[in-house]
Amino acid sequence: MKKLILASFVAFSCLVGEAGAEPYGDGQETGLPVKLTLAESIEMALDTDESIGASEAGRDAAKWQLSAARRGKGPSISWTSQALRIGGRNYEGANEAHAQYGDPHTVTRKSIIGYGAVTGEPVIAEQTSTVGAYAMHNTFSNSWNLTVPIYTGGQLEGQINTARYQLNQADLNLEKTRQQVRYQTAEAYANLIHRENLKKIASEAVEMGNTQLKLIANQYSEGAVAKADVLMMEVRLANYRQNLSSAEGTAAIARSTLASIVGLPQNAEIYPTDIFTYEPYDKDLPACEAYALAHRPDGLAAKYAVRAAKSQQEAAKAGYRPKITGTAGTNIAGNTPFRDERNSAWEAGIGISWNIFDNNVTSAKVHHAEAVVNQSQKEAERTQKAIRLETRTTYIQMKTAEENIHTAAAAVKQAEESYVIAQVRYEEGVDILLSVTDAQEKLTQARSNYSTALYQYNLYRAALEKAIGVPVSFDAAVYAEAESKGATAAKALKAAEVKSDNEIELIDKTVHQEKTEESATVEQEFAGK
Repeated sequence: MKKLILASFVAFSCLVGEAGAEPYGDGQETGLPVKLTLAESIEMALDTDESIGASEAGRDAAKWQLSAARRGKGPSISWTSQALRIGGRNYEGANEAHAQYGDPHTVTRKSIIGYGAVTGEPVIAEQTSTVGAYAMHNTFSNSWNLTVPIYTGGQLEGQINTARYQLNQADLNLEKTRQQVRYQTAEAYANLIHRENLKKIASEAVEMGNTQLKLIANQYSEGAVAKADVLMMEVRLANYRQNLSSAEGTAAIARSTLASIVGLPQNAEIYPTDIFTYEPYDKDLPACEAYALAHRPDGLAAKYAVRAAKSQQEAAKAGYRPKITGTAGTNIAGNTPFRDERNSAWEAGIGISWNIFDNNVTSAKVHHAEAVVNQSQKEAERTQKAIRLETRTTYIQMKTAEENIHTAAAAVKQAEESYVIAQVRYEEGVDILLSVTDAQEKLTQARSNYSTALYQYNLYRAALEKAIGVPVSFDAAVYAEAESKGATAAKALKAAEVKSDNEIELIDKTVHQEKTEESATVEQEFAGK
């Protein structure tokens, strides 16, 4: 799937810059470390995720349901065939005649019908008659019937509209699933980067602890410090090593999680080749809410659910109306298969049926459909409210994380200066070891806070992209507009399809070229962190 990342999501991808990216091809087969960019990870997840496959199967089911509903308006031809063994008193006479004379046939007989008046000689005449009968031991019958619905009271039309709107729902649900998978992949990818960063910070804390312990040990051997300082530093170092071990474990879990999401073995050694960067988000909250209400697939799917329910209601009302059907048929029957010696007939015409009284069954169905309509409308309202809340929540979280980035960056700078001062004061003998270890822990915590703030900003920005419905394979708003103008589901998908790879590449370059001086300055400020 190469048509998967629209411009706005490419803008998010720009926040996760490349760090020596390499293709992910051979590592999957050889067991070597697999290096993946965010875009490659999303592409693999969209190709292999089971939930997308399930949604695609649901879409196929809806498509065939619509096909079945539409074909219900056409003619249907049925064939009925029977082969029966028969017997009883009704057939005894025929069987006796067959035994005596055989199958029905014509015979000519001569008989005296009088005498001549003059000669007195007999007058002979020939008489023709049919004797014999078919044996009544078996009967074979066949009938063919053609039926065409002429008027169904709106039942077929309602069923077709219902199936059509359900197919639209299936398309939108599939797009929603793709957007969810894209976010899950971005979340797992960002989490792995974050865990790797925390592991690196923990490793640096251990290295600083080892350096500090060597320094204190040397001072102790010279009699400059007490044994208590050595013991205290050894305890601190043990804590740093324990933190490093925990960080390595969480990084391994994050790596397995990403491997599972992108369709690789869970023990695959995945290494992200992108790194976190920072770029301000230029859209305000009202713009995000307006975009979300117009583009979220689940919001539009809820509206199609209301339409489908109303169509079902119209189909239920067909029970109040008559039905007209055109029919034509022929039937034959014989003692052997496909013979007509016993019966041969045909018929053609129209039939009218009207269920004048059904003990209020139709009324109950109409009221049931009306209740489903009300339920669907309430669900659509609830979905719109949830979209607004999710958009607002993720936007606020992103902005909060953005503020934390600036605060955490300043804290790192201050903590670094404080650690250098504490180290110098301790070496000069004007301060105690506790001041050094406290400064070191505050520096480690400040670096961790900065990494977390940068991670949360990138993650919440990806969450906001999901909350407002940034397209993956097609733009839901364009799809709904095309459908409302009479386009079929297939044509609406074509009209709403996202841009191609080449177009996205151009957009990607444009995004980089159009960065503001302010964002560029901020990125340079944080590049060294």
